[in-house]
Amino acid sequence: MIKRIFPQLTLFAAALNLLALPLHAETVTITQAKTGKSLEATVKNVEGGVLTFEMSNGKEFSIPVNQLTPESVEAVKKQLAAANKPASSNLAEVNRMNEVIGHNLFGEVASLWREDAGAIAERLDWKLESRKKNTSSYRLYTKLDYLFLGAHPYCVTLYGGEGNLAKRISLVYANKGDFGSRLGMGEDHFKIAFPDKKPPGDLNEAIEFDAAMITEKLVAGLGEPVEQYYGEKEDKRKVKRWDFNDHAFLLSTTEDEYTTLLIVSTENADLEGKVDFIVDSDFRKMQIKNVVKEENGDVWVDNIPMVDQGPKGYCAPATFERAMRYMNVPADMYLLATAATSAEGGTNTTKLSEDCKRIVRSKARRIKELELHEDFEIKNLKKFIDEGVPVLWQMCSLKQYNDIANERSEARESVTDFAKWATEINEEAAKYVPTLEGVRDNFHICMVIGYNEATNEVAVSDSWGPRYEIRWVHVDIARAVTSRGGFAIDF
Repeated sequence: MIKRIFPQLTLFAAALNLLALPLHAETVTITQAKTGKSLEATVKNVEGGVLTFEMSNGKEFSIPVNQLTPESVEAVKKQLAAANKPASSNLAEVNRMNEVIGHNLFGEVASLWREDAGAIAERLDWKLESRKKNTSSYRLYTKLDYLFLGAHPYCVTLYGGEGNLAKRISLVYANKGDFGSRLGMGEDHFKIAFPDKKPPGDLNEAIEFDAAMITEKLVAGLGEPVEQYYGEKEDKRKVKRWDFNDHAFLLSTTEDEYTTLLIVSTENADLEGKVDFIVDSDFRKMQIKNVVKEENGDVWVDNIPMVDQGPKGYCAPATFERAMRYMNVPADMYLLATAATSAEGGTNTTKLSEDCKRIVRSKARRIKELELHEDFEIKNLKKFIDEGVPVLWQMCSLKQYNDIANERSEARESVTDFAKWATEINEEAAKYVPTLEGVRDNFHICMVIGYNEATNEVAVSDSWGPRYEIRWVHVDIARAVTSRGGFAIDF
């Protein structure tokens, strides 16, 4: 339990006076980033982004983790890891569970939730997708012979939270977006992974098949499950639950939709997935801190997680996941996609937004619909950007548009005279807008995350990986390729 928070330097200095006293044997050096002052202490825990530590006189103090130097954060992680190594009597149990899973999910730390998400991903060979201030993700689009708990997931994702500590793992198995898909030929995995079994004849048989294989493995390793509900309000669903130490394995099936497995803390499962509610006034202050203002007039929103939409081209679900997670609403691109994506790969953004509204409402936020096809203007975008809120933008990702965005974004990095730059790109926009207007192809959804009023540019972010995290285009060119309206997840 955290006894007190001390973001103030005076209390930090007071704690430094205790250095004259004998120290505990297992201590770490904690350095405050702002002042550079250090003290030796024993780590107690990290909870809600706050480190609680004990001084040599037995008194406890607390400090937000984001006020420490990166070296201090790493030292804290190492001590927590050392303190949570499983006893030798439990090593056999951990190894047995890894055998049941078919991967080295569990390492030397007793709890995944006290372990660096990157270390877990490295064991599993899952690739870093994004790492921001308070969130991270590691994702793998699997090959057809990849098995986890005896069944084939199409997409596996590990999510990290503050301090990059692991937070949850999501695995999506048989689903309507992949089964029978012309792009992924989803049913082929049954022939490769289970050559001796009769392949399912339709999606619901595939959903039942995967659920049965996962259940068989977990029952063998952990016994019979209990049933409970997970999720809030309209997002609530029935799941089967198995516990291993402080980890809950939650298996969910939805007819005509998917089989999914979620691995969360037992505490989160006990709370049925409820997350701490942050009042609008406090959350607004948090989001405004993500707004970056550059000397050249650039204003843009930082710390938006990147999501790689992957081989299926799930641009809309990926973009909604990015926006939802940024607004503290847990989301999984693949599960969003199953609700609004056909087997051919196209996404109904209207249906998707309705499903996302349902989830967002359960977290006391709202999705606002915007008429960007009628009023794509910086003055209308900036009222969201200035609040730290990205705008979801429906547009046509034409080759000519992307060529301009790529070339100009690269050239922009070496610009020193932005007045001259503004004239150049304004002339360029006047030249190319007529060739872009009215072309309706390559329908896409991405984010507008920034603007520059002096140069008439907007900052755009696509769900295609780090290279496309931010590109700058003239507002007239962006307006020319706007296809329909847009959305914003607001307070």
